[in-house]
Amino acid sequence: TATFAITPALSSASSVGGQWVRKQLKTSTLSGQRFPAPGVETVSGTTVAGTPTQELIVNTTMGVYGQQQFGWNDRLFLTAGLRVDNNSAFGEDLDWVTYPKVSAAWVISEESFWSGFSNIVNTLKLRTAYGQSGQQPNAFVALRTVVNAPRANGLPGVTPGSLGNPDLKPERGTEWEAGFEAALFDRLSLDFTYYTRRTKDAILTRQLAPSGGFAGDQTVNIGETSNSGVELQAQFRAITLESFAWEIGGNISTNKDRIEDMGGVPTGAGSLRNVEGYPIQGWWTKRIASATRDPVTHAVSNILCVAGPSGGAPVACAQALPIFVGTQTPKVLGNVTSTFSIGQRLTLYGMVDFKRGHRVLNANVANACAFGVCEARHYPERYSTEYLAGIAPSSTTAGVLDQFIEDGSFVKLREISATYRL
Repeated sequence: TATFAITPALSSASSVGGQWVRKQLKTSTLSGQRFPAPGVETVSGTTVAGTPTQELIVNTTMGVYGQQQFGWNDRLFLTAGLRVDNNSAFGEDLDWVTYPKVSAAWVISEESFWSGFSNIVNTLKLRTAYGQSGQQPNAFVALRTVVNAPRANGLPGVTPGSLGNPDLKPERGTEWEAGFEAALFDRLSLDFTYYTRRTKDAILTRQLAPSGGFAGDQTVNIGETSNSGVELQAQFRAITLESFAWEIGGNISTNKDRIEDMGGVPTGAGSLRNVEGYPIQGWWTKRIASATRDPVTHAVSNILCVAGPSGGAPVACAQALPIFVGTQTPKVLGNVTSTFSIGQRLTLYGMVDFKRGHRVLNANVANACAFGVCEARHYPERYSTEYLAGIAPSSTTAGVLDQFIEDGSFVKLREISATYRL
C-alpha cells in the first residue's frame, strides 16, 4: 500500500496484493474383520481382509487484487477495487474470474454544520458498498473421469465415470449494503448495516440421461438465490466511575434467504428440500389435519393429513403431499454481554446468546417412538390428538414428521468469566 497527499485536502492510498493457497487432503484406509486370536492387533492379521483405499485431493487458488482509495479532508472516502482469481476446480475452458467492488464513506460529524448536534450525536459516519465475490466448486467435479473396472480375466479396464463440465465456474454473489456508525451522549456506540445479496450461477447437480454414455449427475451453474437482512451492534457505558464501571453490549442480526431459480432441477425427496420460492434446505413434511381419539384408551383413528402446499380437503396421509414447515437457518440471532470493572484489576464478564425462527429435527424422540419407547406411547393423556396421530405407525410410514420437527429457538448463558490482573 502506497499513501501520499495529492493536495493538502486530497489523499490517496493505492494497494496491490496477491494470494496463493494450496490445500491437500490425503486419505488412506485399511480394514479387516475377526482377529483369529488374542494379541493380534494388526489389520493384516485379520481373518477377513477388507479393500484398502487411498485418495488424494489437491486444490489450489491464486488471486491478485488492486484497490484505489481517495480521501477528502479526512471525512469523505471513495474506494474502488478489483480482484482476479483462478482455482484448480474451475472448468478447463475457464481461466480467470473478476470481482469488482466500490464503496463510499462520509464522516458527516466532521462537517462544520454538525456542531449543533455534536453534544447529542458525537460522531456519525455513513457508508455504503457494492461488491462481488465467488464460491468455488468442489475439487474434481469439473473433470471427465473413468472408473477402474477390471475384466473377468484379470486384465485392466475402465468404464465411464462422471461427464464433468469444462464450463463450470464459481458461484457469483453480488451484494449491496448501507449503514452507519455513531456515538451518542459519549456513552452509546452503534453500528448498523442493511444488506441484500443475490447469488447467480449457483452450483447444482442435475441427472444425466444414461443414453449419453455417462450415468449419474453433472455439476452445472444453473441456480439462483437471494438473501437480505440487518446487523446491529451496540455498546452502552452505563456507569463510568474511577473505581467502578459497567458496560452493556450486544448485537442482533436477521437473515431471510430464498431460492429464486433451480434451473429445472427436481426438488427431490426427503424432509430437507430445495424448492423455488422457499428458503434453502427447508423442512418439508406431511402434516396431520384431523383424527378421532377414544376418550378412554386414547387410541386414534380416522387420521387425515393436509392435502399439500396448494391446500384442499384433507386426504389420507399416504396420498398427501409434503408442505413447508420451517427453515434450518435462524432468522434472528445475537447476544447480550455485560462487563463490570471493579477497581483497576478485577473484571467480571457474562454473555447470553440467542437464536430464533428456525426448526430442528428431534431425532431422539423420533427414534424412541419408532421403537415404541417414547413418552407419548406410555402417557398418551399428556399429548394432543394431532401428536398421537402423527406417531401412529400408519402416519410415520407415510412420512409424517411434523411432530418431531420442533422450534429450535433458544436463549443460553454462554459464558461467565472473572479476570484479575496481578
